[in-house]
Amino acid sequence: MSTSRSPTSPSCIADLGAQYLTATPDYVRSHAQFYEDLIESELLQPMISKFEGMKKVASGTLNFVTPNGSGSLVKYYLNKSGAEVHFEHEVESIQRSEKSHWLVTTSSGASEKFEAVVMTVPVPQLFQLKGAVPELLAQSPEITEKLKNIFFSSRYALGLFYDDCPGFLNDLPWAAKYFPDDPMIRFIAVDNFKRGSVDQLPAVVVHTSVTFGQSYLEDDKDKVQGLIVNHLPELLPGFVPPSSMKCQRWRYSQVKCPFENTPGCVTLQESPLLALGGDSFTHSNFDGCVDSAIKIVEEILKKL
Repeated sequence: MSTSRSPTSPSCIADLGAQYLTATPDYVRSHAQFYEDLIESELLQPMISKFEGMKKVASGTLNFVTPNGSGSLVKYYLNKSGAEVHFEHEVESIQRSEKSHWLVTTSSGASEKFEAVVMTVPVPQLFQLKGAVPELLAQSPEITEKLKNIFFSSRYALGLFYDDCPGFLNDLPWAAKYFPDDPMIRFIAVDNFKRGSVDQLPAVVVHTSVTFGQSYLEDDKDKVQGLIVNHLPELLPGFVPPSSMKCQRWRYSQVKCPFENTPGCVTLQESPLLALGGDSFTHSNFDGCVDSAIKIVEEILKKL
């Protein structure tokens, strides 16, 4: 869930990650407290805009959009937790410190001790860590093999920010559309139309296909951005270039093959706790993240 803002108009936003939330009938029931909380907090609202090309879903499935962008959900939960959050700290190693703590060291050399460590990074990045993690994995060949079998799709997302509303957007008969047969583009949304905010400055979000994303994964982002922009007039008649753009490479976009039996959480060491979680252990949507979070909290509560 990642929301970007126009460099000239902060109110002009674009979701470069998750576009909307889909709750199956089972999750509508089992996760009702989470959905009700977000709706009451005005962070979720029912999707009422027109989407073309969506897959058929089970009766009772609900779709939601985020009035303030999908990133607002992340901020909401971080603020609600009361945690002191630090960004831009790349963890390089995790080492045992005495019997009851972990010593976590960043690439800049900063370090701190913790009673428990929970890692929700994409699993391929887990294997880049130094210290206790590779040692524990070496002692658990069965878990290691299952971790290595986790596979992610890759894609690019492009946000197009406008300083006014070009006519071609008003001519579109949809707010968002899937393009299943296009060799490059899989999805396009007029982000403010998608949220029902027709009075806001427009932003267009473009998601590439997984096949295209995988083929150009290591290419320069400016090159990929140019390819996408040059292709858009074929899908958007009358297309006008935006005032600014942001290209996002999602190396780890969605889990295609999760951890076997999707346990939600895997504990590498019980004391001090070192646990793995995230969509690698469930599935890549809001409910999968909630499932994993619940399992992680259960593991933490066992230690209290």
